[in-house]
Amino acid sequence: MKKYNIFFVIGIILSVTLLPFFLVDKIKIIEDKVEDKKEDKKEKINTEKDVKKYVEEEKSGQTIRVRHTKTGEVVAMDVNDYLRGVLPSEMPPSFELEALKAQAVVARTYLYNKIEGNINGQIHKDADICDDFAHCQAYHPKEKIIEIWKGRGFTESQIQEYKDKVNRAVNETTDVVIKYNNKYIKAFFHANSGGMTEDCKSIWNKEDIPYLKAVASLGEEDHKYYKTQNKFTKQEVEKIIREKIDSNYTYQKDIEIIEYTDSKRASKVKIGNNILEGTKVREIFNLKSTNFNIILSDDIVEFNVTGYGHGVGMSQTGANYYAKQGKTYEEIIKHYYQGVDVIKNK
Repeated sequence: MKKYNIFFVIGIILSVTLLPFFLVDKIKIIEDKVEDKKEDKKEKINTEKDVKKYVEEEKSGQTIRVRHTKTGEVVAMDVNDYLRGVLPSEMPPSFELEALKAQAVVARTYLYNKIEGNINGQIHKDADICDDFAHCQAYHPKEKIIEIWKGRGFTESQIQEYKDKVNRAVNETTDVVIKYNNKYIKAFFHANSGGMTEDCKSIWNKEDIPYLKAVASLGEEDHKYYKTQNKFTKQEVEKIIREKIDSNYTYQKDIEIIEYTDSKRASKVKIGNNILEGTKVREIFNLKSTNFNIILSDDIVEFNVTGYGHGVGMSQTGANYYAKQGKTYEEIIKHYYQGVDVIKNK
């Protein structure tokens, strides 16, 4: 009997001694399974329902991840703080408050549309959006913005005024977005349309988007880049075409626009034996927009350009003009994006 008692006592001692190690292993196994399930859940965000749920979760926390392209650093921040860095980076803070509000709503919508497109990291693997204006939209932290403003000679009172305007524009439009058929729109915008915005289907993959149609945009003539000129000698034209398009090209004087978009922008341009998209001509000759005409003289090719930017969506200069005329930010948005809803996210 005593022998059994000894074994019993030894068994209890071993159980007490080994139990913590068993539990640690068990807990580790459970944690690993939880992490696996999280990864599985992330990988399965594919359906429209899952995408919507994911975006709502991202939005409800009001925290996003922004990649700084120069350093590669990813910083988490509040959505409104992000927008306070976008607004003065994309639109002059001297613009009317209602124009700044319109830009705030456009920028917020642009962000959420990017998040929808970034499910499973198709655009940015570890961030929701980046600060490269050519890829996403421009963003600077507040310290950098103040530095830029001081570099432009703004006084302390001007800087405070602009900070207050940006804060008001963001705060007074908190959670307001633009939707079409209950989906975040592709909220494209540009600096100056030259008097008429562009239909999206004319320049980007021929995609017909109902809310991105050409509309009149008044009051843009005072912009410093409303009218610009780019002049090249025939040797310079030949060099550019040979390097970027056709290595066998030699200069010919039959450079002409052979097709226009509905808003009178260059759609196709004939340069020698090459027929180029207007967007490509804009790119290789560094023109402000595709709204240009061409004048040829003895040794000079002259591009006379109107407006600044791709011309799709909201014209920032036009938005400022309409704000001066008493239009609200919602009226401005609905002018540039046809048939949309300007609503507050719930």
